[in-house]
Amino acid sequence: MMRTKILCLLIFFTSFLSVANQIKSKEIDKLLTQYHQLEQFNGVALVSHKGKVLFKKGYGKANFEWDINHTVEGKFKIASITKQFTAMLILQLVEQKKLKLDAKLIEYYPDYRADTGSKITIRQLLNHTSGLGNFFHLEGYKAVEARNPYTLDEFISKFCSEDLNFKPGTQFRYSNAGYTILGKVIEQVTGKFYGEVLTQQILKPLNMNNSGFNQQHSVLNNRVTGYERLLNRLEHPSFIDMSVPFSAGSMYSTAMDLYLWDRGLAENKILSKPLTTVLFQVTEHRNYAAGWLVDNYPEERFGKPLTRVHHGGMIPGFNANISRVLEDDTLVVLLDNTGGAPMTAITEKVLSIIYDKDYEEPELRLSQKLYKMIIEQGTSPSIAWYKTLIAQQEGFSERQLIKFAYELVDANEQQAAIAFLTLNTKLNPESQRTQEALEKIKLL
Repeated sequence: MMRTKILCLLIFFTSFLSVANQIKSKEIDKLLTQYHQLEQFNGVALVSHKGKVLFKKGYGKANFEWDINHTVEGKFKIASITKQFTAMLILQLVEQKKLKLDAKLIEYYPDYRADTGSKITIRQLLNHTSGLGNFFHLEGYKAVEARNPYTLDEFISKFCSEDLNFKPGTQFRYSNAGYTILGKVIEQVTGKFYGEVLTQQILKPLNMNNSGFNQQHSVLNNRVTGYERLLNRLEHPSFIDMSVPFSAGSMYSTAMDLYLWDRGLAENKILSKPLTTVLFQVTEHRNYAAGWLVDNYPEERFGKPLTRVHHGGMIPGFNANISRVLEDDTLVVLLDNTGGAPMTAITEKVLSIIYDKDYEEPELRLSQKLYKMIIEQGTSPSIAWYKTLIAQQEGFSERQLIKFAYELVDANEQQAAIAFLTLNTKLNPESQRTQEALEKIKLL
């Protein structure tokens, strides 16, 4: 009799969970549909809870020219999410006793600049406390993005070997250069190309058969095309040679493969539990560990908030986000191919649905609202409304305003662009950047 009661309770509980998951799945779909209708999400989403896939679906077009819809098999550039795979390869080499986290860089890369390589440790490269910069500002870098004429050693010598910004280990500064160097360290220690090590040590063991290092000229089934969304149209993004982001951002993957990655981490399939925890050990300087940001999610278990680890990725035409709640085995993957999707906001709302929290409905971006008002009511009412936002400290930053002005020019609204920049020069007469943008736009 007791067994029968227990069995009935289990059946009831399982049925209850199934219904609850269906309700949450429908709400997630409704949320993502809203974002898609607002032209703020065009891609693929996957959500799992307690280790099981709860939801996966594509929204919009994988290729607009050919009118091809997104499917969950689509392969996206995942940009800086690559860093967590690079960090995993480093820790695997530590586990194999081929690397030491606190050893100096120069031990594994003797051709690197000796005066700084003898100060920086492998751990500091992983958590962005090395003192290295981010190479985007260096002279000649923009030309290299489109067509990289350098070997890896030459690239590192030219773009990843600056004087240090601070004493290693004393501050945080996000550095793609640091993760490029880590890729070189992996090649030095293994004697193999980074992409080969990635495949052998992570992708094959986890059956991530639809992920890899993005070889520029390779033909990939289900490769998603990237776009940038402007105010009233899409355009192709600027071309970037994928040898440039290298081990800091050159991977492609699918939503389902990133679920397999999540399972591999949760179940310690390719790294021991003690070393897996190193992936999530932050420094005193920032909540960044090794390819992961770490913070608390405001949902308690046994009197403590849950631990959330996450990271975004952005590259011309694409942005991606992966967020995991460790104790609860929850995963949110978002992959977008129209650039600039509000991934953090979408992720937060999806997690709110999972954890039965309230959230605000999606709405148009400020740039979308203003452009719509300009089209429907004219520039003057738009300026007047924008002034009320400034009074409430809810307007654009200077960088955002200049970007909005150039988007207005692209949408054949040059006079509106001039009006908004003129307003900003009156409010901030010392703003040289706005003045320069205004003068350029007046000449167009």
